[in-house]
Amino acid sequence: MAITKVFKFLSDDGYQALLQSAERKAFKPGDVLIKEGDEHTNLFIIVKGEVKVQHDHGEGFTIELSRHGPGEIFGDMSFLEDQSASASVVAGEDEEVLTFIISHDHIRNTTQANPAFAGHFYQSLAEILSRRLRDTSNLVQGGQDGDSLWGNS
Repeated sequence: MAITKVFKFLSDDGYQALLQSAERKAFKPGDVLIKEGDEHTNLFIIVKGEVKVQHDHGEGFTIELSRHGPGEIFGDMSFLEDQSASASVVAGEDEEVLTFIISHDHIRNTTQANPAFAGHFYQSLAEILSRRLRDTSNLVQGGQDGDSLWGNS
């Protein structure tokens, strides 16, 4: 199975080393990968399947915030901020989700040993987050992507 290069500013060798050191984990449809409010500092890369990011509004009412598929990441906010999860992440209903899990401790140790890796890793992460912010801004502004997402196309 081909793995999409998520962190585009890492060298191919650096990216392969990152994946080789990552934990590999599979989740069944409907499994909770991250529970809102839980402490965690892992970054997840989706290899296969789809996850839903959702926020609990109490009394069993949740709002789906986004969906992510192969070649995308999640857990980035807790990873960067060292805070509890602001939303839950649940495996989609259709198929198993395969992930690479990268711990904050591993990244810290790697960046201390190789400062160049740190620059490329965090530049890649910044680019991903910037793209997400742009997509969200388009949704708020009622751009075409937002219209089709909400069924208004």
